Amino acid sequence: MQTELKCQLSKRQLWLMLYFFSSTLLITTGCRHSDATPTKELTAGPTAVTSETPAIPATPSGPGQLIETSSGLKYQDLEKGAGLRPIIGQSLQIYYTGRLEEGGKPFDSGVFNYNPFKDKTIRGWKLGILGDGEIEAMRVGGRRKLIIPPDLGYGNSETAPVPAGSTLIFEVELRRTIE
Repeated sequence: MQTELKCQLSKRQLWLMLYFFSSTLLITTGCRHSDATPTKELTAGPTAVTSETPAIPATPSGPGQLIETSSGLKYQDLEKGAGLRPIIGQSLQIYYTGRLEEGGKPFDSGVFNYNPFKDKTIRGWKLGILGDGEIEAMRVGGRRKLIIPPDLGYGNSETAPVPAGSTLIFEVELRRTIE
């Protein structure tokens, strides 16, 4: 009877180890975005997007080009980072400046040790820094301009000194990841 129990525990341990290894492998290497989701570049007039349009080309938005996503978030890579992309569980050291679109008045700036899964921030920050199917995640050393519409920012809530319904402009720099 004890022999059977040891055998069952051994199989269970094997499955747990296999699960842990495959999960770790997927997290560290599988967090790349596919080229299947279309992006929409900001242009004058409507843009036709087809299934052949790559979601994230090798250089999604060369420095200086402003891109608008289907969520309404606009972003522009000011400088491509040469470091690694963040992985699940890491905190990020972000240098940032936030301005109001109307008048360009700065309302906040500083250094933020940001844990995307613990810290409550506006949705536009999370999308703009970590990416999604349309936006490539930032790399360490990268600088990005985010133009965040009200529904991805503070919405119709007034959050002093940001008036209700404000479009926000952030310049963010991903300085480093923190384990």
